Amino acid sequence: MIVIPSSLIDRDDLTLLERALLPLIVRHSFVWGGQSKALSASFLAELLRHSSREVVEALDSLVVKKMLKTTREKTADGVMILYRLEPIAPSVSIPETALVATQYSDSNYYLNLSNETFEELHGYALEVCDREGLRREVFDDFNFHQRSQNRRSFDWHAEFEKWVRREVASKAPAIATPSQLEENKPTSAEFEMAQYFIRRLSSIDPQFKEPFDVMSWAKQIKILIDTQGYSVLDVKTGIDWLFSAKGDWFRPNVPDAYHLRKHFKRLIAHTRSFREGTTRLPDGVNIFDIIGRE
Repeated sequence: MIVIPSSLIDRDDLTLLERALLPLIVRHSFVWGGQSKALSASFLAELLRHSSREVVEALDSLVVKKMLKTTREKTADGVMILYRLEPIAPSVSIPETALVATQYSDSNYYLNLSNETFEELHGYALEVCDREGLRREVFDDFNFHQRSQNRRSFDWHAEFEKWVRREVASKAPAIATPSQLEENKPTSAEFEMAQYFIRRLSSIDPQFKEPFDVMSWAKQIKILIDTQGYSVLDVKTGIDWLFSAKGDWFRPNVPDAYHLRKHFKRLIAHTRSFREGTTRLPDGVNIFDIIGRE
C-alpha cells in the first residue's frame, strides 16, 4: 500500500489534470525496497491517455508550485528531461551525488535556454513563418518537439529553418490559409505605431531615410506584442521614453523596428522604474503625516 502525504492533496491551487497526475507519479515513482524513480512526460501521458502537450504543461506547473522537480538524465534516446517528487521527508530525499553525473547545465540544450534567448527565437520564428506564408503553429510544433527531446544546438535559429524546410518538404499542413494570413497581418493600430516610430526617428535625424516597406516595421511591432504580451500603449510608452531626455543615451541602439523589438524589455523596464521621473507615495499616505511621526 502506498500512502500519499496530505500536503500533496490538501491544496486548492491544483487543476483537475494536476490532481490526476500526482497519484500516478507517487504510484510509479516509489518501488518497495528501491530508490525513487524519475518519470517522463510521455510515460505519464500514455498512462492517462491524455494529450502529451497538456501533460507537459501540467507537469511544468507542478514544478513551479515546487511539488515536482526536474532532472536531465541520459537514456538510450539521448538526454531527456524527467520529473520526480520534491523531497518531503529525509527518507525520500535524493543524494546530491546521485544527480551530479546526470544533470546538465549546458546553455546549448533546448531546455536550458534563457527566457531572453527563447523570446528572441520565438520572434525570429514568427518572422520566418509570416515571410514564408506558413502557419504560426509551426513554431508550437517545433517547441514541443525540442522540449521532449531536449536536443543540443549552437544555433537554434538555423535549427528552426531546417525544421521549416522539413515541414514543407514532407507536405505537412504548414501552409497558412488565406484567413490565417489575413489574421497575422498587423492591425491598423500596430501600423500607425510603426509610422509614429518612423516620425520620431526622422524628427531627430536629418539623415534618416524612411523605410520603403512600412509594413515590415509594423510586423516587428506585431511580433513584439504577440510574443511578449505587451500592448500598443506599452510600445508607445517605450518609444516616448527612448526619445525623452532620460532615454537619449540608449537611442543609438534602436535605429529600426527590429532593434526596438530586440531591446524592448530593457526599454519598458526603464519606463516602469522611472515613470515620469517622480517618486510616488501609496494612495492615502500623506508626506506630512510621515514627517510628523519622525
